Amino acid sequence: MLLKIIRFCRGYVDFRAVGKFPERFLNLTSRYGVNIWNANPTDNGLEASMSVYDYRKIRNLTRKLKIKTKIKSKHGMPFIINKYKPRVGLAVGAVIGAVLLIILSNIVWSISITGTNRVSNTYLLDVLEKNGVSVGVYKNNLDVKSIERNVLLQIDDIGWMSVNIVGNTVSVEVKEKYEKPELNSDTGPCNIKAASDGVITDIKASKGVTQVLIGSGVTKGDLLVSGIMETKVNTIQYVHASAEVYADVIYQKELKTPIDYQYYSLTENKTNRNRLLFLWFDFPCSFSFETYNDFAADLHSQNLWCNNITLPIGIKTQTSHEVLKKNITQNDKTAKQVLTNSALLYEVFEKPNSTLVSRKMNISKTKDSYICKTDYIFNENIAQTVDFDVTE
Repeated sequence: MLLKIIRFCRGYVDFRAVGKFPERFLNLTSRYGVNIWNANPTDNGLEASMSVYDYRKIRNLTRKLKIKTKIKSKHGMPFIINKYKPRVGLAVGAVIGAVLLIILSNIVWSISITGTNRVSNTYLLDVLEKNGVSVGVYKNNLDVKSIERNVLLQIDDIGWMSVNIVGNTVSVEVKEKYEKPELNSDTGPCNIKAASDGVITDIKASKGVTQVLIGSGVTKGDLLVSGIMETKVNTIQYVHASAEVYADVIYQKELKTPIDYQYYSLTENKTNRNRLLFLWFDFPCSFSFETYNDFAADLHSQNLWCNNITLPIGIKTQTSHEVLKKNITQNDKTAKQVLTNSALLYEVFEKPNSTLVSRKMNISKTKDSYICKTDYIFNENIAQTVDFDVTE
């Protein structure tokens, strides 16, 4: 087998030698140490195989012996190279293709994530990139154990993580930590105290001894319902006081809006620009040249799939929405409307469990802004559970 490979690399020919005395040809090859093989006698001659170098060496000598030689077929690498010499690009392309195949088979094409619920995939990809995992990196350089350990230290919500390299894809499987169950704290003795100042409007006590009356005023920290009860036999019983105590509570809120400000709004004008993705490179492939002075952009990427394998080729689309900037100068009417809307937002989002009793707004104007001071009265549950130690 090795001899065949050597002959193929050096090149050889199958030839025919014709003459009156073909045995002279054999004597000639023997004299000059020329190796021939596959020798077979024919009419007035013989057929055999010989290396290209030896064939050129004895060709002139055979003419003196009046023996004619003729090549029947050519074999080996020198003849293949000579055949495709005018097509250099084909050979160069084959070499480049082989090099690319070797390189591409050893880099990361895509990253897949499974098991996330509370943790954002975008955030996890960013953390992975900081730890060396991204599209285009050399996969054999990835220290999987180190990556898993570092990500677990950086993201508290992940309890277990596995990074597997399958082909050209980094598969990341995570399991988030279970949320801690709420402990039942309704067993120890406690009192109900006021969480803020107010005037009592309603008391709904299921356990404990009520210490205040409807209509009475209380300050923050006052005892509302006691967890110490006296039994019928004149003994002391400690219970977990439970109650809802509603009171009218006074709040003050200050809101401000500038007289002159800039307002931004999206228009219907938008421009899409596409870029071709290949590994970690991206190339523009859009002919849209329209630009806006102010715009908001969003990105969307889509990679090609083949047999459930994400290929490192895709399209990234950037959509630019025109933003219109306006300089607004408010008057008393518009400022009042803006401040009223802000007050309503405060009531809805900061006091969702309270009932509005009254609202008194006082709007004043300064050199550069409108200021609204609002006095509120909300009816809300001011009951606050406070544990105590029975040994005290």
